[in-house]
Amino acid sequence: MLQEDKLLDMGYEALVQINENKVLEVAREWMDSEYDPMKLLSKLAEAMVEIGRKFDEKEYFLAQFILSSNIMENVTKMVLEEISGTGLVPENKGTIIMGTVRNDIHDLGKKIAASMLRVEGFNVVDLGKDLPAEIIVQKAAEHDADVIIASAMTTLSMSGLREIRELLESLTKRKRAKLLVSGAPVTQEYADAIGADAYAKTAADAVLATKRLMMR
Repeated sequence: MLQEDKLLDMGYEALVQINENKVLEVAREWMDSEYDPMKLLSKLAEAMVEIGRKFDEKEYFLAQFILSSNIMENVTKMVLEEISGTGLVPENKGTIIMGTVRNDIHDLGKKIAASMLRVEGFNVVDLGKDLPAEIIVQKAAEHDADVIIASAMTTLSMSGLREIRELLESLTKRKRAKLLVSGAPVTQEYADAIGADAYAKTAADAVLATKRLMMR
C-alpha cells in the first residue's frame, strides 16, 4: 500500500500528463486503501488548474484539454458513486446551476468547474450548452438553486448573460439565485455593468467566487 502523499503525487502527474489509465489506476488504489476520497479529487482538481495553464499558454492543444476534462469528470463520477450512501460524502453546501448561453457550444471550462465544485461538496446541476436564458432561470427555480454559473465564450453570445440577470430581477428575492458569469470575452467590468453578483476568469476562480457568494 503506497502512502497517501505518494499516491497524490502520482495522480497529479498522471493527469497533467493526460495518462487516463494511470489516473484510474491511482484512483482505484486510493479507494482500496480507504483514504479520504475528497483529498484525491482535490489534488486532481489542482492538476486541472495546471492543465488549464498549459492550454492557455499553448503548451497543450484543444484535444488534450478535452481529454483531461473528460478524465477528471469520469474519475469524479466514479469516486462520488462509490462513496454515496457512506459517511464520506461531503455535506451539501448548496445547489449550483451551470450552463452556457444560447448560441454557445463551448463548455470545457464549465465541465472542469463543475467537477471542482462537486469535490467541494456542492450539488451541481449541469444543464449543458446553447441554452436560452429562460431555461437556465426556470431550472434554477425548479431546483431552488443558490447560484447560477453562466458562461459565454463569444462576444455574440454575451447578451445571454444580461438576459439571465434581467429574468432573475423579475423573481422574488426568496426565489432569486445569485448570478456568477464567466467566459473568454467576459470581464469584471461587464459583470458589473449587467449587475451580476460575481465574475470568474477560471474554473478555480469560479469555485472561490461561489464560496464567497454562499457566505452572503
